[in-house]
Amino acid sequence: MNEVTNFITSGFDGVINPIVRVTHEVLSGWNLIILAVVLLLVVINKQIYPRQFRQLLSVPGGVAHTNQLLREWSPLRSFIGFSFIISYIVVIALFVQKAFVVFSRDVTTYNGFDTFGVITGIVAAWVLLRLLILYFVGWLFKQKEVVTRQITVQLSISTLCFLLLQPVIWLVLYIPNSIFVWIGIGILFLAALTRMVLQWNETRVFSKLPSFYIFLYLCTLEIAPLILLLVAGMRYFAHNPVY
Repeated sequence: MNEVTNFITSGFDGVINPIVRVTHEVLSGWNLIILAVVLLLVVINKQIYPRQFRQLLSVPGGVAHTNQLLREWSPLRSFIGFSFIISYIVVIALFVQKAFVVFSRDVTTYNGFDTFGVITGIVAAWVLLRLLILYFVGWLFKQKEVVTRQITVQLSISTLCFLLLQPVIWLVLYIPNSIFVWIGIGILFLAALTRMVLQWNETRVFSKLPSFYIFLYLCTLEIAPLILLLVAGMRYFAHNPVY
């Protein structure tokens, strides 16, 4: 009767190579700190400046709400305006970073704090460029009041945008599924569309600029950057797997 060999008695001649453990965990400790600081700023502003907080969120309701806000205070010269601009920048940067992680499934490359810093710098430069273009257009056409209204609209929509993105980011952190990223992209698209409509309305009512010039301005400030970002993102992730 032949003896049956097995792994224990005969040994193993091959080589076992360790495999690097792959993780799709997108949550990092510093993410929670950033979101907590943003929530703290929202709570502080709501408690200290309740009227200004309500007025800022009511700007999409129409020109009358913008008039009431501007009669009482200046958004960019207030703590609530400055803190909400900073909050918008860091929340958008965090969402973009997590979108990169989810779509590329590359935690090692995109999930670090250094990548977040780079994206934050890009978003901050984009926000600053928009403000500079606004001031330049206002100086060129001598429309200072319109510029103030445009900035108020941008701040209001930006505040609503980062408030709506907060729960989406929490979902992405704990459930890194692309469906939640697409929901966030939908919120950004809706915010951009709403901002464009409100800016058109404010500019048309309070300036004598021809509609064609207003359209060119909105194309430069709103439509063109969004199209470029969308095309760049689609090309970047065209051959990468998604969840």
